[in-house]
Amino acid sequence: MRFLQINTYYPTYLRDFYAVRPQLMSADYTTQISALLDDGFSDSHIFSRTLQQYGFETFQVAINNPISQNAWLLAEGLPLRPDNKHALTAIEQIEHFAPDIVYTTDVVTLSSALIRQLKTRPLVVAGWRGYPLPNEVDLSAYDLILTSFDRIFEEAKTYGAKSVKRFHPGFPEAIQILDEPREQKWDVVFSGSATPEHKRRIKLLNFLAEISLQQESTFSLGLFVPDATYLSPRAQKLSQPAVWAHDMLRTLRNSKIVVNIDVDAFDAQPPNMRLIEATGAGAFLLTPFHPELERFFKPGVEVETFRNANELVSKIHYYLAVPEAREKIAHEGQRRCLRDHSHSARTEWISDIFRATLTETRNTPS
Repeated sequence: MRFLQINTYYPTYLRDFYAVRPQLMSADYTTQISALLDDGFSDSHIFSRTLQQYGFETFQVAINNPISQNAWLLAEGLPLRPDNKHALTAIEQIEHFAPDIVYTTDVVTLSSALIRQLKTRPLVVAGWRGYPLPNEVDLSAYDLILTSFDRIFEEAKTYGAKSVKRFHPGFPEAIQILDEPREQKWDVVFSGSATPEHKRRIKLLNFLAEISLQQESTFSLGLFVPDATYLSPRAQKLSQPAVWAHDMLRTLRNSKIVVNIDVDAFDAQPPNMRLIEATGAGAFLLTPFHPELERFFKPGVEVETFRNANELVSKIHYYLAVPEAREKIAHEGQRRCLRDHSHSARTEWISDIFRATLTETRNTPS
């Protein structure tokens, strides 16, 4: 069974990735992709390696990485493309690899219009979506959309997806950072984006910044935000350089408290990725309360919750003052994550989903 996965990467991540690995800019395609996968960006969503143990022959594409995409074109003797045209290169890669399944984490870049340009269509075209869909996006070329969130579950059908199923990415439990000693450098940390889709997040981060900058403040706050433009000027003073991939997990692991604030559109429905990443890394997590949270972690036992800004600050003060309670919850949260939400378990789950979808597709009259 042949499986091709397509991912997009934050342009700022790609810039930072190659800045510290300049030798890769002239490396062959396989070397570049292997280095990207080793670095661990979006590990929880990538299955091109782990599905090999389930009998899949796999190929990985970084659709918006002009350096690796041009390396592939060069090796195939094809003309190089401008940086913004490598979605077309992905079409050529699909044609060349001839997969049974194409799976992407970016259903906007790999659009239905682009999929229809394929001369030979894979049996299954599938995509993950964990972020709000653009209005009136066309998903009619997709056989399957996977999501954790109710809103996407309903909208994907409306926008034409043939099937929508639940799926929750898991923590890559085999990474070496779990064996590294913890050095708690920050009292409170937030790591993630701050965009117009994150109004509640921005409001809370600005509030936390004001509290931490007060003369009588009892905690340090690190905001690891790739673009702090939408934060208040005071919060921008606390903005740190972005951390990516395994370095981001190290930052969470080496913090006393990690704050999770989800995207507005999903109304705090779990599990967003920071819920899994922070607990898996062994951090103590403060996350928004939601009735469904108990399906994933026990509030007050494996994670701690807050309902508003004042409760968030109150619990920050409490758990900084009672480290034994904080560390007990962090330990229990990590144990639960590695037991019930591991990447290996999710690989088995997604393998079953793909095999079932292939069977359905083959048995459906054309």
